[in-house]
Amino acid sequence: MPVDGAPVAMPGLRLATWLLGAACLTLACKGKPQRFTTTVEVMQVRTFGTTSKLTDVELKYAQCPADARQIMRLGKDFSACGQELKTGEKLKADVVLSWNRERGFYRNEVVRLGKCDVQLDPKDEANYQSVEACSDVKASGMVVGVRCDRGRSEELLAKCPWLRRD
Repeated sequence: MPVDGAPVAMPGLRLATWLLGAACLTLACKGKPQRFTTTVEVMQVRTFGTTSKLTDVELKYAQCPADARQIMRLGKDFSACGQELKTGEKLKADVVLSWNRERGFYRNEVVRLGKCDVQLDPKDEANYQSVEACSDVKASGMVVGVRCDRGRSEELLAKCPWLRRD
């Protein structure tokens, strides 16, 4: 006890309290989900199945400086609305970016495509995304190859922040 009679917190308790506070702030920094509206181009639509129809849709994010694509497998609820989609068509898409604690990174999800609501199964491996930025490789002023980067550059994330992962 100090001279004035006030109790003293143990140093270990202070450290634990500080660490708990820092952890809470870190988790809070992941924040609430963010919603974006963008333009996508329909690259491919395939509907299959007779009783419980499934629809595979491949989208390209039209405003992104890289070749950013989203492949989605959607259930029968989408199939009725989605049968009107045409390859090459450009549509508005609503995308939600949120932190996925289970996987430890951000995940984006298309929740509306044109006039159709979208409900993805996050565990279905048929749903995925690819990002690829390619550029010519030159030697002596001539194109001698192509270099492709699958990372998410600052330029890409500045124009398409919903593609963020960390």
